[in-house]
Amino acid sequence: MPSGFHEGPLIGNAQVIASIYIPLRNLNELYYYAEEVNNPGSSLYHKFLTPKQAEEMFYPTSQFDLIMSYLRSQDVHVLFTAANSVIVVEGTASQLSRALGVHYVLIDNGTTYYYTSVGTPKIPASVISSNLSAILFSHPSTLFTQNDVDQLIKKIGSVNVTSPIEGYSVTSLRGVYNVSSLISNGINGSGYTIGILDFYGDPYVQQQLSYFDKLYDIPSPPNFSVIPIGPYNPNLGITTNWAGEISLDVESSHAMAPGANIVLYVANPNLPLSSIIANIVSQDSVDTLSQSFSIPDELFPTFSSSQFYQCVVETDQYYALGNAEGITFLASSGDGGGSGYSAGPLGSVGYPSTSPFVTAVGGTTTYLTFNGFTFNVTAWSNYGFVPPNVNYGGSTGGISQVEPKPYYQWGLTTPQGYPGGREIPDVSANADVYPGIFIVCPNNVTAISGGTSEASPLMAGLLTIVMQYDHTRLGNINPALYKLQESAYSKVFYPITFGYNIPWTASYGYNLVTGLGQLNVGNFASLYNEIKPSLSIMVNVSNNTFYPGQLIKVEANITMNSSMVNSGEFYVTLSTVYGNVTTLPLTFNPSVGEWTAEFTVPTNDLGVTFITVWGRSTQGSGYGMTEAFSGYFVQFLLPSPYSTVWSGTGIPVIANVTNVFGQLSNLTSINLNVYSYNITNNSYTLVNETTLTFNPVYRAWTGVILGNEPAGPLLIEATNAFGYDAVFNGIGLTGIMILPPTIAEPGTVYPGQQIIIQGTLTPPANVPSSTLSNIPTGSNLTAELLFDGNVVSKSQILYSTTGYLGYLTVPSNARPGLYTVLLLASYDSYTLGQVVPGFYYGQIYVGDQAKVGLSFSDYAIQGSTLFVRANITVNGEPVKYGMFSATVFPMVLSGQYSLISTLMEIPLWYNSSLGLWTGNLTLPSTLSLGNFTYLGNSYYAEPFRVLATGVTAYGAETSTALSYSRNLFVLPYTLIQNDPSYSSVQTYDAAFSNVTLRVNGELINDLFISNNTLVDSHVTISSSNVSGTLTLVNTEATMIDVQANKLVLVNSSVTLVNSIVQNLIAGSSLVSPMNSVIVNVYPSLPTVQIGLKPYQNLTGNVSFPISVEGEVNMVIVKLDGNVIGTFTTNGTHDVTLNTLIYPDGTHEIQVVAEQPDGLNTTFTQHVVFSNQIESLNGRLNDLNSTVQSGLSSVHSLANYGIALGIIALILAIIGVIGVTLRRK
Repeated sequence: MPSGFHEGPLIGNAQVIASIYIPLRNLNELYYYAEEVNNPGSSLYHKFLTPKQAEEMFYPTSQFDLIMSYLRSQDVHVLFTAANSVIVVEGTASQLSRALGVHYVLIDNGTTYYYTSVGTPKIPASVISSNLSAILFSHPSTLFTQNDVDQLIKKIGSVNVTSPIEGYSVTSLRGVYNVSSLISNGINGSGYTIGILDFYGDPYVQQQLSYFDKLYDIPSPPNFSVIPIGPYNPNLGITTNWAGEISLDVESSHAMAPGANIVLYVANPNLPLSSIIANIVSQDSVDTLSQSFSIPDELFPTFSSSQFYQCVVETDQYYALGNAEGITFLASSGDGGGSGYSAGPLGSVGYPSTSPFVTAVGGTTTYLTFNGFTFNVTAWSNYGFVPPNVNYGGSTGGISQVEPKPYYQWGLTTPQGYPGGREIPDVSANADVYPGIFIVCPNNVTAISGGTSEASPLMAGLLTIVMQYDHTRLGNINPALYKLQESAYSKVFYPITFGYNIPWTASYGYNLVTGLGQLNVGNFASLYNEIKPSLSIMVNVSNNTFYPGQLIKVEANITMNSSMVNSGEFYVTLSTVYGNVTTLPLTFNPSVGEWTAEFTVPTNDLGVTFITVWGRSTQGSGYGMTEAFSGYFVQFLLPSPYSTVWSGTGIPVIANVTNVFGQLSNLTSINLNVYSYNITNNSYTLVNETTLTFNPVYRAWTGVILGNEPAGPLLIEATNAFGYDAVFNGIGLTGIMILPPTIAEPGTVYPGQQIIIQGTLTPPANVPSSTLSNIPTGSNLTAELLFDGNVVSKSQILYSTTGYLGYLTVPSNARPGLYTVLLLASYDSYTLGQVVPGFYYGQIYVGDQAKVGLSFSDYAIQGSTLFVRANITVNGEPVKYGMFSATVFPMVLSGQYSLISTLMEIPLWYNSSLGLWTGNLTLPSTLSLGNFTYLGNSYYAEPFRVLATGVTAYGAETSTALSYSRNLFVLPYTLIQNDPSYSSVQTYDAAFSNVTLRVNGELINDLFISNNTLVDSHVTISSSNVSGTLTLVNTEATMIDVQANKLVLVNSSVTLVNSIVQNLIAGSSLVSPMNSVIVNVYPSLPTVQIGLKPYQNLTGNVSFPISVEGEVNMVIVKLDGNVIGTFTTNGTHDVTLNTLIYPDGTHEIQVVAEQPDGLNTTFTQHVVFSNQIESLNGRLNDLNSTVQSGLSSVHSLANYGIALGIIALILAIIGVIGVTLRRK
């Protein structure tokens, strides 16, 4: 065997599982029923089959009974049976080899190994026994979680990036799908059952759902059952991550339809998909079935013909049978964008989403506002490019290489240069984790999750609401979706016009990113029954497997409401993935009442074939189809799909060519066309034609593809049998990541920013060992940025010890739009004497820069809540939709910003009332790290930085430069809040908020914010600040150097020293201020009035009133500091004062009115005692009388002179007396 490929026997005692398939009966009628139960023009409309009817019409019961009897005779252990056509058995390889007539081999193609059975069975049935499916289902392929994001950031390493991420409750999505009012009115899925198909299991799923319901106030489902299919080991679901998938599926579907029952089918991964679906269909216990997994088309080249036929064609039959019973099947389209699962776009889509009997659900990004609920939806887009098995990202969409385009998609335009296969998705639902939804995982851990693994169960739940509203099961909804697209698109669908998945872009109407768009479920429910009837067409063909050149006959029974249609124009079309390979007219045969045609199968009719009869008459138009397989199947043993090879040294090709029953083809050669894919024109170009010839040594067809073919994705396609393979030619570049500085989806940059190019190279597997080892480190790597086919930027990407790392600058004048990134590698090999090239691609959106204006308090305390507000604009216009978050980090750790961004992002949500994006976080403290668990116990009070980053819904991005951050200063106080009985764990540098304290000791340098209470304490508070209200109850306190806004005293006493109190309320308490100021007091201090005028002269015995208003327990009247009277009540009191016993002059009367709390009002008035002047005035009056008498007796001039002398003497005496009085 060639290098890298090995086949050997499987040991006889190895445990194996085998599935035995007996063909269903009446397949033509089966496909007819699957179609007509949803056709209002059919007599079968909504007459869904019961299990009993399905058994009678389609089960091969007699053959089934014969084989079961034989197996019992061989003591073969039967695990389960389904639809009387599938028998699953287990045993050792030796035992089953003897019983079934097959033998087992172990295959190793260099990348994977598995066992499989080969040979012709001895029983009249096909046998599939392989654990290939265990490889396919080893982990969830469409699950996208926060853990995936974290792994991506770790892989990036030291590159300066930011990683904003946030989530919301899945119940918030009800309004997005227009079902909120239906649910509130009791239309919540009641009476219908959601089915979910997953693998391995989840041992905690029941308790997780209970916890989820409690968190989001959702009623429990009426019934929740877990039904294993095959051997059941649920603990393995933890290690394989299927438990996380199950959590997402169950919770998201239940959140959409809380009244629906849930059945979780947990299949053993070793079982073929067809046996699993047959089991579910035969039970007929569910109305919808969500399938959150995908088998990419790229993997089918490794299947044997019988494995392929069983996985695709026979599974289609069971899906059709389920449709006939009314089951609606849904499947995730994938998370790899348009190119993530294959070498090039072809091969990325996968089964079962490509089945025409399954609704493929792609992914959207949903942005919500919660302050006045609104939403915006875009396509779930890629980062730029992220390699497989790291984190794909983006809604998978594209064209199938396996399933032809069904008739209901004939109106869709096939992209130039692509095959005419089934196009997916059909519809889309929320899938992105930027932002994502919160789910409850094992151990009741809440995490952000998403992916089209979310989209499928969302739809499964939502459709049960439609069923309850319309009082019917739905079956296959795809024909209805595409009919409603034609008649009521804007009512039934929310068009998605922005987004990309490489290479496809979203646009109005159908597109290969989101399909028809997001379903408006409420409107779909009301319009579903208004779909117009069409002709009922049953197609009959003689065989469901045939070969090119074979003569076949097609017969069609065409009716409208059970009435025969015998006129009109009708045709039969054979469709494969290569398009409509032939179309012929039908002729009505009145003798049998059928339309017929007979023809030879065209040579290019290869693979799965849809035989569709269509046309119109006066009664209307219609379609009918059946499914078949034409020709031989090519299994590519080498090269392995997705492998890296180089045509310059020759690509060896080994193929196994058989019919669907595993019998070798009679073709002596297989012709291959080799196509090169180029993203610049999004097309495949024929570059090589190679012929494989049968090699009897290998019993396989072999050949070599040789030539210097273009580097990059190569598609190898057989032309005379059905088969394909896809590889990377030249140096492998899928290990290179193309990323924006803000790691989010959509991946966007703005002019002047740099695109990150980082990763590793993969050498071609078929070059000499010396070259093999040198290419990963010695190659030249260049990145180019293209817009409209023109290179606008170019950069050399250099190798470092951690791999290749470089930056591609976006021109400052770049226009908004989707840009293509080309990766070009070369290695000049001396050994080969030639240059080995490499080529791959990515895409990234160039938008505008989003500007962020941050606002918050410049200062905060440890442990407090920081409220962040951001005004986010683009070109001056406010941004309402997008995903933004803030990272808060110590300034000294600025160099670690990128790492910190992966550890802590604070979600910002748009507040419609404020017109701002808002969020909050808890700062670290000595008591708790809050949101800063990444800090350990090192950083509390110091300068921090806050940087908000993210992307808008339409591709504008913020800068990640730290110059756009804002500083925050965290003060050295530890917040202690909302504690009803704090007992002095920390009595210094604390900030108390809404705390009740009991302290006997000291509180030093503390803050009292909001409302706090000291109870039953004996405390000294010093150097502290009361910015709120501090209440003292039964407390004795001394406050030293305290600034207080408000003190409330209840049965307490406080001594104020060098303190200032703005407001004081004292009840039954005492206050002793010392060198302190109290600005406002309640109750108000007493008011005092004295019934004397300032500096009023008083003499003799004086009585004067004093008036006191307010609450008092003592009124003291003092004269010159000496008590002259006391009173114990308020009111007006008279005070009697004998001024004669006091010297004349100015005296001070002081009234002190004391309150019960010890505070007082002091009123001071100055008066003048003048008793001596009053006595002098009397004497002067006597003297004046004497003088007047003397003057009257003077009758001569001599006497007149004597009189003047006497008067002068009197005046002198008076002057001496006046001076003496003034000096006293």
